[in-house]
Amino acid sequence: MMERLQRLLPRQQRASRLSIGVITVACFAVAGLLTYAALANDTENVPVYGTETAGALELRGNVFARTETTDSGQVTEVILTVTIPQDGSPVNLTPPPNNVVEISYADPYQAVTDLPFRAEEYIAGDGDKMLEAGETFLIGIPLADALSPGLGPDTPFTITIKTPDGSALAIQRSTPSHLVPAMNLDLK
Repeated sequence: MMERLQRLLPRQQRASRLSIGVITVACFAVAGLLTYAALANDTENVPVYGTETAGALELRGNVFARTETTDSGQVTEVILTVTIPQDGSPVNLTPPPNNVVEISYADPYQAVTDLPFRAEEYIAGDGDKMLEAGETFLIGIPLADALSPGLGPDTPFTITIKTPDGSALAIQRSTPSHLVPAMNLDLK
């Protein structure tokens, strides 16, 4: 009986060693697949820098539009207020022709760059045309002479304000179906 047990025992040891070897290889294979999957997913989640920088403008408050009191059916001016983040770089808002900030307009029918604008300190400023931390500027963008066709009812549009450092503030709005002399474009 003892001889028989001794003959069975070495076979079981060989089988156990083989099982352990197979299990070890399987573990390494699974670990390799998990590592590959983790690295493959990381490339899809690479952060994109440069869309918002410290000198970027921020929209403050609502966007308004004006029309002539006549029945022209076109927006004559878009008005908005901007500020910079507390740690942002100052932005020179000197109006054209000496401007360094570029304002552009786009709708389904046209795209216009380097629009004229007016910039005025709106809240707490030091009297210059530099938008600095803690200041808010009102920007008026006349559209009547710049667009052909003019901005009419039910029209989506984008106004982009690009600063000298390359950062941009894009504002997307849509005009209502009925234009009145003064409109808040943030209300639906």
